[in-house]
Amino acid sequence: MQQSHAASPASRLPILVFIAWRNIWRSPVRSILTISALASGLVMVILYAAMMEGMIRQMVHQATAISVGHLQVHRQAYIDDQDLYATLPWSYLDKIRQDIPGIQVAPRLYASGLASTAETSTGVLIKAVDPRREAEVTQMLEQVRSGTLELGRASDSKEGLPRYNLVIGAQLAKNMNLAPGSELILVTQAADGSVGNALYRIAAVLKPLEPNFDRMGVLMLIEAYQKLMYLDDGFHELAIHVDDITRLEAVQAELDAELKRLMAAQPLDELGGKPVVRNWRQLTPMVADMLEMSKMITFVVGFIVISLASMGMLNTMLMAVHERTHEFGILLAIGMKRRWLLLMVLLESLFLALVSALAGVALGAGVVSLFGERGIDLSGTLPDGYDWGGLVFEPYLQLHLAPADLLNASLLMIVITLLAALMPAWRTVRLKPAEAMR
Repeated sequence: MQQSHAASPASRLPILVFIAWRNIWRSPVRSILTISALASGLVMVILYAAMMEGMIRQMVHQATAISVGHLQVHRQAYIDDQDLYATLPWSYLDKIRQDIPGIQVAPRLYASGLASTAETSTGVLIKAVDPRREAEVTQMLEQVRSGTLELGRASDSKEGLPRYNLVIGAQLAKNMNLAPGSELILVTQAADGSVGNALYRIAAVLKPLEPNFDRMGVLMLIEAYQKLMYLDDGFHELAIHVDDITRLEAVQAELDAELKRLMAAQPLDELGGKPVVRNWRQLTPMVADMLEMSKMITFVVGFIVISLASMGMLNTMLMAVHERTHEFGILLAIGMKRRWLLLMVLLESLFLALVSALAGVALGAGVVSLFGERGIDLSGTLPDGYDWGGLVFEPYLQLHLAPADLLNASLLMIVITLLAALMPAWRTVRLKPAEAMR
Protein backbone atom coordinates (compact mmCIF):
# COMPACT_ATOMS: atom_id res chain seq x y z
CA MET A 1 0.00 0.00 0.00
CA GLN A 2 2.95 2.29 0.67
CA GLN A 3 4.15 1.64 -2.87
CA SER A 4 0.80 2.75 -4.26
CA HIS A 5 1.07 5.96 -2.21
CA ALA A 6 4.47 6.58 -3.68
CA ALA A 7 3.18 6.12 -7.22
CA SER A 8 2.84 9.26 -9.28
CA PRO A 9 -0.60 10.75 -10.09
CA ALA A 10 -0.06 9.88 -13.73
CA SER A 11 0.25 6.19 -12.85
CA ARG A 12 -2.87 6.27 -10.68
CA LEU A 13 -5.12 7.84 -13.32
CA PRO A 14 -5.35 4.77 -15.65
CA ILE A 15 -6.31 2.64 -12.65
CA LEU A 16 -9.04 5.11 -11.68
CA VAL A 17 -10.30 5.19 -15.27
CA PHE A 18 -10.49 1.39 -15.34
CA ILE A 19 -12.26 1.21 -11.97
CA ALA A 20 -14.73 3.95 -12.94
CA TRP A 21 -15.61 2.12 -16.17
CA ARG A 22 -16.16 -1.12 -14.28
CA ASN A 23 -18.26 0.62 -11.64
CA ILE A 24 -20.90 1.92 -14.08
CA TRP A 25 -21.61 -1.68 -15.16
CA ARG A 26 -21.99 -3.02 -11.63
CA SER A 27 -25.69 -2.23 -12.07
CA PRO A 28 -26.15 -2.65 -15.83
CA VAL A 29 -29.92 -2.17 -15.89
CA ARG A 30 -29.72 1.13 -14.05
CA SER A 31 -26.86 2.35 -16.24
CA ILE A 32 -28.66 1.37 -19.45
CA LEU A 33 -31.80 3.21 -18.33
CA THR A 34 -29.69 6.28 -17.54
CA ILE A 35 -27.94 6.11 -20.91
CA SER A 36 -31.29 5.70 -22.66
CA ALA A 37 -32.71 8.79 -20.96
CA LEU A 38 -29.67 10.93 -21.78
CA ALA A 39 -29.47 9.63 -25.37
CA SER A 40 -33.18 10.28 -25.90
CA GLY A 41 -32.78 13.85 -24.70
CA LEU A 42 -29.81 14.32 -27.01
CA VAL A 43 -31.81 12.94 -29.97
CA MET A 44 -34.55 15.49 -29.29
CA VAL A 45 -32.00 18.30 -29.17
CA ILE A 46 -30.39 17.14 -32.41
CA LEU A 47 -33.76 16.97 -34.15
CA TYR A 48 -34.66 20.44 -32.93
CA ALA A 49 -31.30 21.85 -34.01
CA ALA A 50 -31.68 20.23 -37.45
CA MET A 51 -35.20 21.62 -37.79
CA MET A 52 -34.09 25.14 -36.78
CA GLU A 53 -31.11 25.07 -39.15
CA GLY A 54 -33.29 23.79 -41.98
CA MET A 55 -35.94 26.43 -41.30
CA ILE A 56 -33.34 29.21 -41.29
CA ARG A 57 -31.91 27.97 -44.59
CA GLN A 58 -35.42 27.89 -46.05
CA MET A 59 -36.02 31.44 -44.87
CA VAL A 60 -32.78 32.75 -46.34
CA HIS A 61 -33.38 30.88 -49.60
CA GLN A 62 -36.97 32.13 -49.83
CA ALA A 63 -35.91 35.70 -49.15
CA THR A 64 -32.85 35.87 -51.38
CA ALA A 65 -33.40 33.35 -54.16
CA ILE A 66 -37.17 33.29 -54.67
CA SER A 67 -38.45 36.84 -54.48
CA VAL A 68 -36.50 39.55 -52.63
CA GLY A 69 -32.94 39.10 -53.88
CA HIS A 70 -29.77 39.98 -51.96
CA LEU A 71 -30.11 43.76 -52.33
CA GLN A 72 -32.76 46.21 -53.45
CA VAL A 73 -32.63 49.87 -54.44
CA HIS A 74 -35.59 52.25 -54.11
CA ARG A 75 -36.05 55.96 -53.81
CA GLN A 76 -37.02 57.21 -50.37
CA ALA A 77 -40.44 58.47 -51.46
CA TYR A 78 -41.31 55.05 -52.82
CA ILE A 79 -40.29 53.39 -49.54
CA ASP A 80 -42.40 55.87 -47.56
CA ASP A 81 -45.52 56.18 -49.72
CA GLN A 82 -45.16 53.89 -52.76
CA ASP A 83 -45.03 57.09 -54.84
CA LEU A 84 -45.71 56.15 -58.46
CA TYR A 85 -43.39 58.91 -59.70
CA ALA A 86 -40.42 58.00 -57.44
CA THR A 87 -38.49 56.18 -60.16
CA LEU A 88 -34.82 55.60 -60.95
CA PRO A 89 -33.70 56.45 -64.52
CA TRP A 90 -33.14 53.62 -66.95
CA SER A 91 -29.62 54.93 -67.55
CA TYR A 92 -28.73 53.97 -63.97
CA LEU A 93 -29.48 50.32 -64.70
CA ASP A 94 -26.74 49.57 -67.22
CA LYS A 95 -24.27 51.85 -65.46
CA ILE A 96 -24.63 49.97 -62.18
CA ARG A 97 -24.30 46.63 -63.96
CA GLN A 98 -21.12 47.74 -65.76
CA ASP A 99 -19.36 49.49 -62.86
CA ILE A 100 -19.94 46.92 -60.11
CA PRO A 101 -18.62 43.44 -60.98
CA GLY A 102 -20.07 40.22 -59.59
CA ILE A 103 -23.74 41.24 -59.54
CA GLN A 104 -26.90 40.70 -61.59
CA VAL A 105 -29.68 43.30 -61.67
CA ALA A 106 -33.41 43.22 -62.44
CA PRO A 107 -35.71 46.29 -62.64
CA ARG A 108 -39.28 46.16 -61.38
CA LEU A 109 -42.26 48.52 -61.55
CA TYR A 110 -45.38 48.59 -59.40
CA ALA A 111 -48.88 50.01 -59.47
CA SER A 112 -52.32 49.35 -58.01
CA GLY A 113 -55.44 48.79 -60.04
CA LEU A 114 -58.80 47.10 -60.39
CA ALA A 115 -59.07 43.65 -61.96
CA SER A 116 -62.42 42.65 -63.46
CA THR A 117 -64.08 39.68 -65.11
CA ALA A 118 -67.67 39.21 -66.20
CA GLU A 119 -68.58 37.94 -62.72
CA THR A 120 -66.39 39.80 -60.24
CA SER A 121 -63.81 42.50 -59.61
CA THR A 122 -61.16 43.18 -56.98
CA GLY A 123 -58.19 45.42 -56.19
CA VAL A 124 -54.83 44.14 -57.37
CA LEU A 125 -51.13 44.91 -57.06
CA ILE A 126 -49.45 45.14 -60.46
CA LYS A 127 -45.82 44.10 -60.72
CA ALA A 128 -43.83 44.42 -63.95
CA VAL A 129 -40.56 42.60 -64.63
CA ASP A 130 -38.02 41.90 -67.34
CA PRO A 131 -38.14 38.07 -67.59
CA ARG A 132 -34.56 37.70 -68.83
CA ARG A 133 -33.05 39.86 -66.11
CA GLU A 134 -35.40 38.56 -63.42
CA ALA A 135 -34.28 34.99 -64.08
CA GLU A 136 -30.68 36.08 -63.36
CA VAL A 137 -31.61 37.52 -59.96
CA THR A 138 -34.39 35.32 -58.51
CA GLN A 139 -36.27 32.10 -59.16
CA MET A 140 -39.67 33.81 -58.98
CA LEU A 141 -40.59 32.99 -62.57
CA GLU A 142 -39.95 29.29 -61.94
CA GLN A 143 -42.64 29.05 -59.25
CA VAL A 144 -45.50 28.12 -61.56
CA ARG A 145 -48.45 26.14 -60.25
CA SER A 146 -50.38 25.84 -63.51
CA GLY A 147 -50.07 27.08 -67.07
CA THR A 148 -46.98 28.27 -68.94
CA LEU A 149 -45.14 31.36 -67.81
CA GLU A 150 -45.14 33.51 -70.93
CA LEU A 151 -45.27 37.26 -70.37
CA GLY A 152 -45.06 38.26 -74.01
CA ARG A 153 -47.81 39.36 -76.31
CA ALA A 154 -50.80 37.06 -76.63
CA SER A 155 -53.11 36.70 -79.59
CA ASP A 156 -55.36 39.68 -80.24
CA SER A 157 -58.88 39.79 -78.82
CA LYS A 158 -62.00 39.15 -80.87
CA GLU A 159 -62.28 42.90 -81.39
CA GLY A 160 -58.75 43.02 -82.78
CA LEU A 161 -57.23 44.71 -79.72
CA PRO A 162 -53.65 43.71 -78.76
CA ARG A 163 -53.37 41.63 -75.61
CA TYR A 164 -50.51 40.74 -73.30
CA ASN A 165 -50.18 37.74 -71.06
CA LEU A 166 -50.42 37.99 -67.26
CA VAL A 167 -49.36 35.74 -64.41
CA ILE A 168 -51.39 35.96 -61.20
CA GLY A 169 -51.20 34.77 -57.60
CA ALA A 170 -52.80 31.50 -56.54
CA GLN A 171 -55.30 32.99 -54.09
CA LEU A 172 -56.31 35.70 -56.55
CA ALA A 173 -56.96 33.03 -59.20
CA LYS A 174 -59.09 31.13 -56.70
CA ASN A 175 -61.05 34.18 -55.56
CA MET A 176 -61.82 35.34 -59.11
CA ASN A 177 -62.25 31.84 -60.54
CA LEU A 178 -59.44 32.34 -63.07
CA ALA A 179 -57.32 29.75 -64.82
CA PRO A 180 -54.73 29.76 -67.62
CA GLY A 181 -56.50 30.96 -70.75
CA SER A 182 -59.00 33.20 -68.92
CA GLU A 183 -59.35 36.88 -69.81
CA LEU A 184 -58.91 39.71 -67.32
CA ILE A 185 -59.48 43.47 -67.58
CA LEU A 186 -57.19 45.83 -65.64
CA VAL A 187 -58.24 49.40 -64.90
CA THR A 188 -55.90 51.89 -63.21
CA GLN A 189 -54.98 55.55 -63.05
CA ALA A 190 -52.05 56.09 -65.40
CA ALA A 191 -49.08 58.34 -64.68
CA ASP A 192 -50.42 61.10 -66.95
CA GLY A 193 -53.72 61.25 -65.03
CA SER A 194 -55.76 59.34 -67.59
CA VAL A 195 -57.58 56.08 -66.97
CA GLY A 196 -55.47 53.14 -68.12
CA ASN A 197 -57.31 49.98 -69.08
CA ALA A 198 -56.60 46.92 -71.18
CA LEU A 199 -57.66 43.33 -71.76
CA TYR A 200 -55.20 40.58 -70.83
CA ARG A 201 -54.92 36.81 -71.03
CA ILE A 202 -53.97 34.69 -67.99
CA ALA A 203 -50.94 32.62 -68.99
CA ALA A 204 -50.09 31.00 -65.64
CA VAL A 205 -50.82 30.89 -61.92
CA LEU A 206 -47.92 31.19 -59.50
CA LYS A 207 -47.37 29.21 -56.33
CA PRO A 208 -47.73 31.23 -53.10
CA LEU A 209 -44.61 33.40 -52.70
CA GLU A 210 -45.65 36.36 -50.55
CA PRO A 211 -49.01 36.70 -48.74
CA ASN A 212 -49.90 40.04 -50.37
CA PHE A 213 -48.88 39.00 -53.86
CA ASP A 214 -50.64 35.67 -53.51
CA ARG A 215 -53.94 37.47 -52.73
CA MET A 216 -53.58 40.46 -55.04
CA GLY A 217 -50.59 39.95 -57.33
CA VAL A 218 -50.61 40.46 -61.09
CA LEU A 219 -47.31 39.97 -62.90
CA MET A 220 -46.75 41.47 -66.34
CA LEU A 221 -44.06 42.44 -68.83
CA ILE A 222 -42.47 45.89 -68.40
CA GLU A 223 -43.51 46.72 -71.98
CA ALA A 224 -47.15 45.94 -71.13
CA TYR A 225 -46.89 48.01 -67.94
CA GLN A 226 -45.58 51.02 -69.85
CA LYS A 227 -48.47 50.84 -72.30
CA LEU A 228 -50.98 50.61 -69.43
CA MET A 229 -49.45 53.21 -67.09
CA TYR A 230 -47.81 55.61 -69.58
CA LEU A 231 -44.73 55.56 -67.36
CA ASP A 232 -41.51 55.32 -69.39
CA ASP A 233 -39.14 57.41 -67.27
CA GLY A 234 -37.68 54.67 -65.09
CA PHE A 235 -38.30 51.86 -62.61
CA HIS A 236 -39.34 51.69 -58.96
CA GLU A 237 -37.19 48.87 -57.69
CA LEU A 238 -33.85 47.34 -58.60
CA ALA A 239 -33.37 43.79 -57.31
CA ILE A 240 -29.76 42.65 -57.16
CA HIS A 241 -28.14 39.23 -56.91
CA VAL A 242 -24.59 39.09 -55.52
CA ASP A 243 -22.55 36.23 -56.97
CA ASP A 244 -20.38 35.96 -53.83
CA ILE A 245 -22.69 36.31 -50.84
CA THR A 246 -19.71 36.85 -48.51
CA ARG A 247 -19.21 40.21 -50.25
CA LEU A 248 -22.76 41.38 -49.56
CA GLU A 249 -21.80 44.27 -47.26
CA ALA A 250 -18.92 45.34 -49.53
CA VAL A 251 -21.19 45.35 -52.59
CA GLN A 252 -23.80 47.34 -50.66
CA ALA A 253 -21.16 49.97 -49.86
CA GLU A 254 -19.96 50.01 -53.49
CA LEU A 255 -23.54 50.45 -54.67
CA ASP A 256 -24.09 53.39 -52.31
CA ALA A 257 -20.97 55.08 -53.67
CA GLU A 258 -21.96 54.34 -57.27
CA LEU A 259 -25.41 55.87 -56.79
CA LYS A 260 -23.85 59.05 -55.40
CA ARG A 261 -21.64 59.30 -58.48
CA LEU A 262 -24.62 58.74 -60.77
CA MET A 263 -26.66 61.37 -58.93
CA ALA A 264 -23.81 63.86 -59.33
CA ALA A 265 -23.71 63.19 -63.08
CA GLN A 266 -27.50 62.91 -63.54
CA PRO A 267 -29.37 64.59 -60.66
CA LEU A 268 -32.77 63.28 -59.57
CA ASP A 269 -35.81 65.37 -58.70
CA GLU A 270 -36.09 66.25 -55.02
CA LEU A 271 -39.64 64.98 -54.57
CA GLY A 272 -38.67 61.36 -55.06
CA GLY A 273 -35.88 61.49 -52.49
CA LYS A 274 -32.46 59.86 -52.59
CA PRO A 275 -31.86 56.24 -53.65
CA VAL A 276 -31.69 53.84 -50.69
CA VAL A 277 -29.84 50.51 -50.79
CA ARG A 278 -31.11 47.79 -48.44
CA ASN A 279 -29.99 44.20 -48.05
CA TRP A 280 -32.28 41.23 -47.54
CA ARG A 281 -31.91 41.41 -43.76
CA GLN A 282 -33.21 44.98 -43.76
CA LEU A 283 -35.99 44.09 -46.20
CA THR A 284 -37.16 41.07 -44.16
CA PRO A 285 -36.36 42.04 -40.55
CA MET A 286 -38.40 39.22 -39.01
CA VAL A 287 -36.37 36.62 -40.89
CA ALA A 288 -33.13 38.38 -39.92
CA ASP A 289 -34.18 38.48 -36.25
CA MET A 290 -35.06 34.80 -36.35
CA LEU A 291 -31.65 34.05 -37.82
CA GLU A 292 -29.93 35.94 -35.00
CA MET A 293 -32.03 34.25 -32.31
CA SER A 294 -31.92 30.72 -33.70
CA LYS A 295 -28.66 29.66 -32.01
CA MET A 296 -29.75 31.04 -28.65
CA ILE A 297 -33.16 29.40 -28.93
CA THR A 298 -31.52 26.07 -29.78
CA PHE A 299 -29.17 26.41 -26.80
CA VAL A 300 -32.00 27.23 -24.38
CA VAL A 301 -34.18 24.36 -25.59
CA GLY A 302 -31.22 21.99 -25.51
CA PHE A 303 -30.30 23.08 -22.00
CA ILE A 304 -33.83 22.48 -20.73
CA VAL A 305 -34.26 19.08 -22.40
CA ILE A 306 -30.86 17.74 -21.38
CA SER A 307 -31.20 19.12 -17.85
CA LEU A 308 -34.43 17.18 -17.46
CA ALA A 309 -32.82 14.04 -18.85
CA SER A 310 -29.80 14.45 -16.56
CA MET A 311 -32.06 14.15 -13.53
CA GLY A 312 -32.08 10.41 -14.19
CA MET A 313 -28.30 10.39 -14.15
CA LEU A 314 -28.29 12.35 -10.90
CA ASN A 315 -30.57 9.77 -9.34
CA THR A 316 -28.35 6.96 -10.63
CA MET A 317 -25.20 8.49 -9.15
CA LEU A 318 -26.89 9.25 -5.82
CA MET A 319 -28.03 5.63 -5.57
CA ALA A 320 -24.56 4.39 -6.52
CA VAL A 321 -22.87 6.56 -3.89
CA HIS A 322 -25.39 5.52 -1.25
CA GLU A 323 -24.96 1.80 -1.99
CA ARG A 324 -21.16 2.11 -1.92
CA THR A 325 -20.87 4.24 1.22
CA HIS A 326 -19.22 1.37 3.14
CA GLU A 327 -16.80 0.78 0.26
CA PHE A 328 -15.86 4.46 0.13
CA GLY A 329 -15.28 4.48 3.88
CA ILE A 330 -12.82 1.61 3.54
CA LEU A 331 -10.96 3.36 0.73
CA LEU A 332 -10.66 6.51 2.83
CA ALA A 333 -9.55 4.49 5.85
CA ILE A 334 -6.68 2.83 3.99
CA GLY A 335 -5.40 6.20 2.82
CA MET A 336 -7.06 7.06 -0.47
CA LYS A 337 -7.12 10.81 -1.03
CA ARG A 338 -10.54 12.40 -1.11
CA ARG A 339 -9.73 14.17 -4.40
CA TRP A 340 -9.15 10.80 -6.07
CA LEU A 341 -12.48 9.55 -4.76
CA LEU A 342 -14.14 12.68 -6.13
CA LEU A 343 -12.42 12.17 -9.48
CA MET A 344 -13.53 8.54 -9.67
CA VAL A 345 -17.21 9.45 -9.21
CA LEU A 346 -16.92 12.22 -11.82
CA LEU A 347 -15.26 9.77 -14.22
CA GLU A 348 -18.21 7.41 -13.83
CA SER A 349 -20.55 10.26 -14.75
CA LEU A 350 -18.29 11.19 -17.66
CA PHE A 351 -18.40 7.66 -19.04
CA LEU A 352 -22.18 7.59 -18.79
CA ALA A 353 -22.29 10.90 -20.67
CA LEU A 354 -19.84 9.76 -23.37
CA VAL A 355 -21.73 6.53 -24.04
CA SER A 356 -24.99 8.47 -24.11
CA ALA A 357 -23.46 11.02 -26.50
CA LEU A 358 -22.31 8.32 -28.92
CA ALA A 359 -25.69 6.61 -28.84
CA GLY A 360 -27.60 9.89 -29.11
CA VAL A 361 -25.52 11.19 -32.04
CA ALA A 362 -25.91 7.92 -33.95
CA LEU A 363 -29.67 7.77 -33.35
CA GLY A 364 -30.19 11.50 -33.98
CA ALA A 365 -28.27 11.46 -37.26
CA GLY A 366 -30.15 8.33 -38.30
CA VAL A 367 -33.56 9.85 -37.56
CA VAL A 368 -32.71 13.06 -39.45
CA SER A 369 -31.55 11.04 -42.46
CA LEU A 370 -34.85 9.14 -42.50
CA PHE A 371 -36.74 12.34 -43.36
CA GLY A 372 -34.56 12.91 -46.43
CA GLU A 373 -33.94 16.25 -48.15
CA ARG A 374 -37.52 17.53 -47.95
CA GLY A 375 -37.77 16.97 -44.21
CA ILE A 376 -41.12 16.85 -42.44
CA ASP A 377 -43.96 16.95 -44.97
CA LEU A 378 -46.84 19.25 -43.97
CA SER A 379 -48.65 19.22 -47.31
CA GLY A 380 -51.51 17.20 -45.83
CA THR A 381 -52.52 20.04 -43.50
CA LEU A 382 -50.86 23.02 -45.26
CA PRO A 383 -51.09 22.30 -49.00
CA ASP A 384 -50.24 25.91 -49.94
CA GLY A 385 -47.42 26.24 -47.44
CA TYR A 386 -47.32 28.69 -44.56
CA ASP A 387 -46.47 32.37 -44.35
CA TRP A 388 -44.13 33.86 -41.79
CA GLY A 389 -42.35 37.20 -41.73
CA GLY A 390 -43.96 38.34 -44.98
CA LEU A 391 -42.85 35.27 -46.96
CA VAL A 392 -44.63 32.05 -47.91
CA PHE A 393 -42.73 28.82 -47.34
CA GLU A 394 -43.23 25.47 -48.99
CA PRO A 395 -45.32 22.96 -46.97
CA TYR A 396 -42.45 21.06 -45.41
CA LEU A 397 -39.93 21.58 -42.62
CA GLN A 398 -36.54 20.96 -44.09
CA LEU A 399 -34.01 19.34 -41.75
CA HIS A 400 -30.34 20.17 -42.03
CA LEU A 401 -27.84 18.60 -39.65
CA ALA A 402 -24.58 20.51 -39.33
CA PRO A 403 -21.54 18.74 -37.78
CA ALA A 404 -21.11 21.71 -35.45
CA ASP A 405 -24.62 21.15 -34.07
CA LEU A 406 -23.79 17.51 -33.26
CA LEU A 407 -20.62 18.57 -31.47
CA ASN A 408 -22.28 21.42 -29.57
CA ALA A 409 -25.20 19.26 -28.47
CA SER A 410 -22.87 16.51 -27.26
CA LEU A 411 -20.66 18.95 -25.36
CA LEU A 412 -23.72 20.56 -23.80
CA MET A 413 -24.94 17.19 -22.58
CA ILE A 414 -21.53 16.22 -21.17
CA VAL A 415 -21.15 19.53 -19.32
CA ILE A 416 -24.65 19.38 -17.83
CA THR A 417 -24.14 15.76 -16.82
CA LEU A 418 -20.88 16.55 -15.04
CA LEU A 419 -22.46 19.51 -13.27
CA ALA A 420 -25.32 17.28 -12.10
CA ALA A 421 -22.75 14.72 -10.87
CA LEU A 422 -21.08 17.26 -8.59
CA MET A 423 -23.71 16.70 -5.88
CA PRO A 424 -23.17 12.95 -5.43
CA ALA A 425 -19.42 13.39 -5.93
CA TRP A 426 -19.28 16.01 -3.21
CA ARG A 427 -21.04 13.62 -0.82
CA THR A 428 -18.12 11.22 -1.09
CA VAL A 429 -15.70 13.99 -0.10
CA ARG A 430 -17.64 14.73 3.08
CA LEU A 431 -17.77 11.09 4.22
CA LYS A 432 -16.17 10.21 7.57
CA PRO A 433 -14.45 6.81 7.33
CA ALA A 434 -15.53 5.64 10.78
CA GLU A 435 -19.22 6.42 10.17
CA ALA A 436 -19.17 5.13 6.58
CA MET A 437 -17.81 1.68 7.62
CA ARG A 438 -20.53 1.04 10.24
